[in-house]
Amino acid sequence: MMFKAPYPPYDPLDKSGFSYETVVKGWPIIITNLIDHVHRLIHDMTMESQKLTESGQDEGDRVKELQGKVEEGKEIITKASRLKYSMARNLELEQIPQDGDTYVDVYNTELEELATTKQNTWFTAPWLFAE
Repeated sequence: MMFKAPYPPYDPLDKSGFSYETVVKGWPIIITNLIDHVHRLIHDMTMESQKLTESGQDEGDRVKELQGKVEEGKEIITKASRLKYSMARNLELEQIPQDGDTYVDVYNTELEELATTKQNTWFTAPWLFAE
């Protein structure tokens, strides 16, 4: 059961509060910076891979390793872009996939409870929960 504080949580719908600014501006900037950073890394790895291939100096499986990292970077960009899109359109928060962490089930259970009161989107969920 979700913790019920004796006072209301920060509400991203309150345009005068900091949580609104965080959802509208802060989080998108953070995600955009992540996407830009990963894109630069992909570019650098692609250039290194190309240079090694053209010079015939592929030491071990370096080119193959770089190509794997480039693909992983593309997946990260896809997921981050999807998250930014979801946030901007106030879509429902997604459950966290189970990765062995103890608190994943707790978060997902709380998210299901928020859904019963229609508080499971980026702008309707309690700010700290979405954070």
